[in-house]
Amino acid sequence: MSNTSKNPEYNPDEVQFLTDRINEEYSKYGNALPFSFCIRNKTNEIIAGCSGSLIYGSIYIDQLWVHPDHRSKGLGFELIESVHSYGASKGCNIATVCTMSFQDAKDFYLKCGYTVDYERSGYIKNSKCLFLKRVL
Repeated sequence: MSNTSKNPEYNPDEVQFLTDRINEEYSKYGNALPFSFCIRNKTNEIIAGCSGSLIYGSIYIDQLWVHPDHRSKGLGFELIESVHSYGASKGCNIATVCTMSFQDAKDFYLKCGYTVDYERSGYIKNSKCLFLKRVL
């Protein structure tokens, strides 16, 4: 019997540990670095934001969210432009993102200049995961 602990909960210290180990092992290709951008209202509440990682010449958007009351006001585009500018300033060649078909985000990313690389089926309720990219 192994002496291991398997805890499926998110632990930022463990994520950082893993990131550091990967960066040590593959440093000749660059480093994986997390990022986030948030837009706040006048009372400092987050009303929109995105997060992801810089990784090996790509900037990957992991999450992008805009509060329902603030959608269709350009905040998503503002976040995407921040991601693209940041990625380009760090030497990234492409921006990548994946989204689920039920999230209705495909058209938004297409308007931002992304193209669909591929779609993977097999998700809940016959949904698909869409993988998109944009050359910076």
